[in-house]
Amino acid sequence: MAFYSFSYKNAQSADTILNNLYAQGLPTRQNEILKFKINNAMKKLGIAAALLVTLVACKNGNQENNTTTTTAMNTLELNAVTQERETIQNVAETLFKETDKRNWNAVQAIMTDSVYVDYTSLGGDAGFKTPETIVTGWQQVLPGFERTVHQVHNFAIWPVGDRATATFDGIATHYLDRKEWTVFVGYDTEYIKENGQWKLARIDASLYSQSGDTSLPLTAIQRVTDGAVTAFAKADTNKTAIIDGFFEALEKRKLENVLASFTNDARQEMPLSPENFPKTLNGITEIKNQYSGVMNYVQNYEVEHFSTQNPNVYITKYAGTITTQQGKPYNNSYVGIFTIEGDKISNFVEYFNPNILVNSWPGLQPAHYSMHKAGASTDSGVQLQEVSFNSNGVNLKGHLFLPPNFDKSKRYPASIVTGSWTSIKEQMPDEYASVMAKDGFITLTFDFTGFGESEGQPRQVEDHRLKIADIKAAVDYLETHPNMAMDELSALGVCASSGYMAHATAQDNRIKKLVLVAPWLHNPEIAKNIYDMRPGGTEGLLLAAQEAKEKYAETGEMSYVLAASELDPLSAMYVPENVFDYYLDPSKAAGQLYDNRFAVSSWEPWLTFDGITIGQEISQPVFIVHSESGAVPQGTKDFYELLKGEKDIVWLNQFNQQQLYFEKEAVNAAMDEVINYLR
Repeated sequence: MAFYSFSYKNAQSADTILNNLYAQGLPTRQNEILKFKINNAMKKLGIAAALLVTLVACKNGNQENNTTTTTAMNTLELNAVTQERETIQNVAETLFKETDKRNWNAVQAIMTDSVYVDYTSLGGDAGFKTPETIVTGWQQVLPGFERTVHQVHNFAIWPVGDRATATFDGIATHYLDRKEWTVFVGYDTEYIKENGQWKLARIDASLYSQSGDTSLPLTAIQRVTDGAVTAFAKADTNKTAIIDGFFEALEKRKLENVLASFTNDARQEMPLSPENFPKTLNGITEIKNQYSGVMNYVQNYEVEHFSTQNPNVYITKYAGTITTQQGKPYNNSYVGIFTIEGDKISNFVEYFNPNILVNSWPGLQPAHYSMHKAGASTDSGVQLQEVSFNSNGVNLKGHLFLPPNFDKSKRYPASIVTGSWTSIKEQMPDEYASVMAKDGFITLTFDFTGFGESEGQPRQVEDHRLKIADIKAAVDYLETHPNMAMDELSALGVCASSGYMAHATAQDNRIKKLVLVAPWLHNPEIAKNIYDMRPGGTEGLLLAAQEAKEKYAETGEMSYVLAASELDPLSAMYVPENVFDYYLDPSKAAGQLYDNRFAVSSWEPWLTFDGITIGQEISQPVFIVHSESGAVPQGTKDFYELLKGEKDIVWLNQFNQQQLYFEKEAVNAAMDEVINYLR
């Protein structure tokens, strides 16, 4: 709970009352909600009645009643959200299931009247289309394959009111004439609820990788043109039973039965395998060595078979739920192409999500210390430690990066690294912090109060006062680290957190240098010029924030909008047609860790924040890396002019704001400048 300075006339009197209550032991976590209630009561009943009401509420254990009510309400809200997520996931799954069945009417039925489609990464086009146009396009190619099988999984879904976004991964295998073409894709989608039904309103595909015969789509198109489309072949249950026997042996963890499913010269291919994992298994001995290691794992599979025109080839879609010996889950999704010879499997091509594998399988790890390739590689010698620390009674979760060849007897320069508004540590903070650690720094990233893995209610409140306090708590934490050289502590803010870092630096002389990368620095005047273009304008957003605060104070329920959307103009970041899709694209920063919601109460602290004028109060050296095509460059120039101490600025105009968040070349260019400065 962190709501401050409700703009009522009697706020000063309310502060006086609260100070007296704090002296009597009132928990400070309740302060702003009580301030709101006192102010409201003073306006309606008079100050004496307000004080009496508040004291009686505290005395009678109102906190316990409120907690019980809020918990019950939060449970109901969570159940409702869970149900909405399940419904939206069903819509997405139905899209691909019915496409694979060529049930085109069912495909159209789950779409809005106009859908934004972007298949440019797969060689298609982008733009708003009717469901009929979309389906007509798919009909020109997909029926030309003997089979198309989609396996969509790894969902992250965020419903807010009648709008929702969802990201998920997909493996799509297309089979024709004993050849296959498989794509591994990340999907970024949006949904609108119409007459109580969720419908697809946008679908954007990002190609991760592909395998097989890439010329196959042209062959399929020609087959459709020539009228050579064939009906689905009927499955031979004797052949599918052989495949079922293989999965049954895995579930029963009978290695001898697994091996009995294969011919002696069988071959298994895994084209999407990451580094340090085999891509081929040649012969029964290699298959035995591979499967021996997983026989102690509890396994369950959901299996569905799809026939081809070849009676000995079946495409199987399956999802595996595996519990390792360490008790950790490894749940992946697969598409397998099985070739049967006699009563055994002679060839098995297995596609699975490599990202899930490296993040969950014992002994494997992601290639980089971030969501993207811009971060330091995990074999760079940089060490990551999961840490936690306290900020005003809230437990914050962080990542502490230690440099290569870390020596516990030495002291190192250090830096706190924070990211854009609504972001989490795994996004641009980990990108920059891990690269910085590679160059000899101890670096700390963390999730702010109410974000990511950190505690704090309500969630997703973008409040500069909270975030500045969290930064200073991070300084407290680093000060206790035995390898910290406190006289070499810097603070690095990316985008919106640059303003928060600037305030923290002005307030805390333990921060010796301030570094800003791609800073978003605004004041109320700049904010008004930007947000007056939004529906309702700045005044409408401020009113919505006030109403959200009142609702939360009275009910414990926060109002949200989508944090980012390409379709919803009421979202916090309305960025149509992939202009700025960092927060939506799973190949950039979207996914299960990022919560694509924005607390409506955040508009008040955001729109009234001044991250520019604080420049005149900073005495420490300041270094800035920005771009003229980045966010509000004029705000940065105004801030820079106000700095009275040592200062320098570098303009990397070859990059835009989004590139400076995650693209390897841009991040490295910015970090080269930063490291050279700090050294």
